[in-house]
Amino acid sequence: MMTAQRSPVSSLPPPLLVWREQSEMARIEEECQSLAVRISGLRPRSHYRLELEVRLRDLRSRQMRLECQLSNRK
Repeated sequence: MMTAQRSPVSSLPPPLLVWREQSEMARIEEECQSLAVRISGLRPRSHYRLELEVRLRDLRSRQMRLECQLSNRK
């Protein structure tokens, strides 16, 4: 017998209460995508590419922290 699982949408707080976090996550995602495009055009061991990769990792970690904050606000 299968148990009913809650959908991720029902476990999130109402959108009105978290609009700042959601807009911040969207902005971070756009910036990550643009960084990934810039990184792909650089030589593999160039100094500038390494700096952009560090910045991309920092953005991804900030994005994960925001996701954790949103999931803890149930």
